[in-house]
Amino acid sequence: MMPLYRILLIISFSLCTLSGSYAFQQPRITGTVADSAGHPVEKAGVSFAGISAGSYTDPNGFFSLLIPEGTDELTVVFSHVGYRTETRTVRNTGNNIILDVILHRETKQIEEITVTAKVTPPGFAIMQIPVKDLELLPSASGSFEAILKTMPGVTSNNELTSQYSVRGGNYDENLVYVNDNEIYRPFLIRSGQQEGLSFVNSDLVSSVHFSPGGFGASYGDKMSSVLDVRYRKPVSRKGSLSLGLLTSSFHLEGITLDSKLTWLIGLRYKSSNLMLKTLDSKGDYQPVFADVQSLLTYRTGRNSVLNLLLTFSSNTYNFIPQSRVSSFGTEISAYQLFVLFNGREKDKYNTWNGAVSWDYSGPGKFNHKIMVSSFVTAESESFDIRGNYSLNSLDKVYGSENFSDTLMNIGIGSWISHARNKLYANIQAINYKGEKLFPETELKWGIGFKNFIIDDRIREWSMVDSAGFSVPYNDQGLYTETIIRSENTLTNKNFSTYFESFFPVRLGTLKVLINPGLRVLLNTFTDELLFSPRLSAKVELTSGLSGWLASGYYFQPPFYREMRLPDGSVNQRIRSQRSIHTLIGIAYEFTADERPFRISAEIYNKNLGSIIPYMTDNVRLIYSGVNEAIGYSRGIDVRLNGEFVPGSESWLSVSLMDSRLNIPIAAYGSFPSPADQTLSVDLFFQDYLPSQPSLRAHLNLAFTTGIPVISPFSDRYDLYHRLPAYRRIDLGLTKVFKNAVYREDDSHKQGIFNEIIIGFEIFNLLDINNTVSYLWVRTVNNYSGISRQYAIPNYLTGRSLNLKISASF
Repeated sequence: MMPLYRILLIISFSLCTLSGSYAFQQPRITGTVADSAGHPVEKAGVSFAGISAGSYTDPNGFFSLLIPEGTDELTVVFSHVGYRTETRTVRNTGNNIILDVILHRETKQIEEITVTAKVTPPGFAIMQIPVKDLELLPSASGSFEAILKTMPGVTSNNELTSQYSVRGGNYDENLVYVNDNEIYRPFLIRSGQQEGLSFVNSDLVSSVHFSPGGFGASYGDKMSSVLDVRYRKPVSRKGSLSLGLLTSSFHLEGITLDSKLTWLIGLRYKSSNLMLKTLDSKGDYQPVFADVQSLLTYRTGRNSVLNLLLTFSSNTYNFIPQSRVSSFGTEISAYQLFVLFNGREKDKYNTWNGAVSWDYSGPGKFNHKIMVSSFVTAESESFDIRGNYSLNSLDKVYGSENFSDTLMNIGIGSWISHARNKLYANIQAINYKGEKLFPETELKWGIGFKNFIIDDRIREWSMVDSAGFSVPYNDQGLYTETIIRSENTLTNKNFSTYFESFFPVRLGTLKVLINPGLRVLLNTFTDELLFSPRLSAKVELTSGLSGWLASGYYFQPPFYREMRLPDGSVNQRIRSQRSIHTLIGIAYEFTADERPFRISAEIYNKNLGSIIPYMTDNVRLIYSGVNEAIGYSRGIDVRLNGEFVPGSESWLSVSLMDSRLNIPIAAYGSFPSPADQTLSVDLFFQDYLPSQPSLRAHLNLAFTTGIPVISPFSDRYDLYHRLPAYRRIDLGLTKVFKNAVYREDDSHKQGIFNEIIIGFEIFNLLDINNTVSYLWVRTVNNYSGISRQYAIPNYLTGRSLNLKISASF
């Protein structure tokens, strides 16, 4: 007889086998849930209608449900807060079913609620930039500021630069902050191709606020705009890697188990060699730009945090020119310039930035922040370039056998450009910021000190020889066209303090939020004590309709480039520039086809005084060094943004502007300011295939009327003509690839990368020749000795391609 224990084992094994076989044969529904951008939706509810059985999606959007017995047809419900509920009907065929679903975002009107938070809005005249769209915007420069140029009131006619003009202001009138630390740019850069990486690293950004004017007293002393960037504070360990033909980057972030220490590190590398090869000037371009940034935070106590921001940027631009062929003119008068080069250019711009801050949140909702920072830049320009040129008139008669060929030579000659320029700057700052929160009121105050140390050495000259005649022509001797020799060492100390508040005021049934403030500045170089009162207010008129008003005095103490006269010396009697800025804005938020939209408009006026006029040479500003102009900038900015395609935000910005200056001591009256761009239109549009939301297209269109330019051989600002309009279309195509998704029936887990994106970009899709500046060539008539000048366009980049791969882990 078989022992009893063996009988029990056989029965147990048989029961387990039968139950396992039954479970294996029971069909199930599996699949993924993603949003309209192709990203997985975590914790989405998946259930059967009318049956109490369901599950939630995992971090990869994956779900798995057993199909109940005895059912022929089932309705599967997919739901998540912030998304429209989707349903799918399936038939029970006894086999496993795979079901992939896309959820679209949904906006719902809810009852009014009151939310109290410690984070205060930076102001009423400030817009929030969509951070998630930074990596999607096709940009030739690859800089963070490319998305700013699509905002209303912001213009740029150079895709190679990260610099921008705001409402008639120049590049030096824009404030940039990263985690409350003011950021500075190199001084000596002349052209967009010499620029390296912009300071802001997109991989590290958590939030961005931007104001084109009317900002509060807590921000510093510039006349045009403020960009307020916040780097992320990590809450988990992750990273990203991006490889491209132009720019590559890598970042890591993490937090310790006790949550006391966090780290955020980013590295970037850029080489625009492929794009620069599309320029008219051919040669050996060797630009190499790289930087490293880190943000470390350590919790020193229950209510205090220590932050350390460290950055280093190395920008090297080497160029050995070979030749240049440029055609320009009209159908009536067409010309061609041919140049053979000898020599080379080597520029270096190295910058260091370090900032230590201590944040303390005390009892009674008091917040304090102490910051100590230092910015150091060491820059050098070195070039010896000789160009032998031939300027020819072309045949433009249709049907002629010499059509487009040279008819006659109208000028030959050569020029030599030489420079040995070096600049060292050290900007040290100590700042304290305080904040007190009340139930409906907030107070802000602060005090700061800055010490500027500048050491500049200029050795620069150029000489032009036209058919044996030196320009400027003089039969008594040989003269150079320009020569600058100077050595400047100066220090400047700024003391500043500010106070501002936020509080509500009732006007009948309306609740008006008021933001008054006062900023005081003492500048030791100019010996000025400046008072800058500022006021803004915002009111909710109806549901979705709001309006705001902002006005204030904005002083801009002279920085080194504004102090320097054209001969290289420093104007010791220079004063601060002034702008009285007033604006009125209105915004309406609405829903169309169950998707959110917003349209906003601002009308502004800026009265300008003690202005230092300047001329533009690509991205270099050549100041007169004297406070001799007054003027105004006024206009209107309109922006429409929303989900034209479900789940993807797009926007259209239109700006109209009139900006003029006047030098009272001059007799020729007013003239357009160098940044006067009458009309600017920018469009950023995103779309995707409905059946394949991970396959997306991103279009960036820019149109800007030309800015006025002046010949460097003239000292009259009214003798100008405008550059041609800037027109450009950039197209980006991306495909989102997900790595292996862990499923219950898989034998392997998820791989290293959470997501992989492959992008293909076409810059300057229509291959338009945009003019950024002019090369001015002067010729001398051999008989009369009379010189003539020709403006040869310096064109920007032509059509070029870029391929990039991005992955997160």
